[in-house]
Amino acid sequence: MTYIINNPFTGTSKMASGNVKYHLMINYRSYTVEELATDDMFRRWVMDSTPEISFFWQRWTAENPDRRPIVNQAKELVLAVHEIYKDDLNGEVLSREIEEIVRLAELKKQQSEGKILRLPMIWRAAAVLLLVSGLGIFYYLGQSSKTTALVPHLVAEKNDSMLVRSNSTQQEMTVLLSDNSVATLVKGSTITFPKQFNRSERRVYLTGEAFFDVTKNPEQPFLVYTNETVTKVLGTSFRVKAFDQENTVMVVVKTGRVSVYPKKEYETIATSTVKKISGVVLNPNQQVVFIRNENRLKRGNVANPQMLSESIVQKELIFDDKPVTQVLQTLEKVYGIEISYDTEILADCVISAQFNDETLKQRMNAICQAIGASYEVVNGQIVIISKGCSQAL
Repeated sequence: MTYIINNPFTGTSKMASGNVKYHLMINYRSYTVEELATDDMFRRWVMDSTPEISFFWQRWTAENPDRRPIVNQAKELVLAVHEIYKDDLNGEVLSREIEEIVRLAELKKQQSEGKILRLPMIWRAAAVLLLVSGLGIFYYLGQSSKTTALVPHLVAEKNDSMLVRSNSTQQEMTVLLSDNSVATLVKGSTITFPKQFNRSERRVYLTGEAFFDVTKNPEQPFLVYTNETVTKVLGTSFRVKAFDQENTVMVVVKTGRVSVYPKKEYETIATSTVKKISGVVLNPNQQVVFIRNENRLKRGNVANPQMLSESIVQKELIFDDKPVTQVLQTLEKVYGIEISYDTEILADCVISAQFNDETLKQRMNAICQAIGASYEVVNGQIVIISKGCSQAL
């Protein structure tokens, strides 16, 4: 496997994988949402990626952070149109449907303002994301029969884009979320979450017990829904225990602040004139128990310190001048996850580390900091972005 980035800032690149070669001389920085969504290499990254393609796009977005919203919106658009047409999708159909979605979004905006105008590209990009995420389906109502026929498909896409992970094993299961957050499921637990979170919130649904290590984002609250409670955080680590057969739901906080609400009250706040609901705010080493048959929350200090750990199994690891590729392979086995990286680029990277009770995110951050790299979660796997270590030696 070989991979060369000649100019990642402009998107100019050359890469080869086996007998297939791609020669790209493209300035992706100038691409709109629609242009990205119809680009062959971009669509392959979203729908059927290879390690080389994933490496290119993750590196490109890391070095062009101002274009990341455009990239995320284009991904949403590709997924939506692909779900409608499945195997019948071709370049012509893709371009036509993307153009139609944007046109309808613009038309609705123009009608609401009572005038015809050319909308700024930034609004168009936001409208595309709004449409394909299922939040703006009403834009299609009253349009042509062809457009109306798309509505149920887009609604279905919203449901199909939800992923379900159930742990039926005796071991804990590590689940990687698209925002770099991590959920650790115990036996008999299930988590439901979207492939990509929308811009307003990060919502997951839990049955059973899981420890969450959430990436901080004040603009995008993280919500854990159980049958009776909603736990809301901006970025922290905590555990939720909510088995259907038990009479209680428990939330314990390791770091940061967590708000917990009765689910019925939280869901009715949007349509209610009452803006205050009876939730509780938890600080580190605090817990709250929701008593189901009494429909009330009871706050206190954490009674079982073991609940504050990401894993109930001690995962102590010691590495002494080990190749980082070997370290990453060990983490893959320990956590049951996939870590993607370029072996040649990391060939000269060697680290020493001792891990005790750190979370997976803390371990990944430490490793990446040691070798001057970074990482992101893409399609349920960790992708390492690195320039290598040879220059530092």
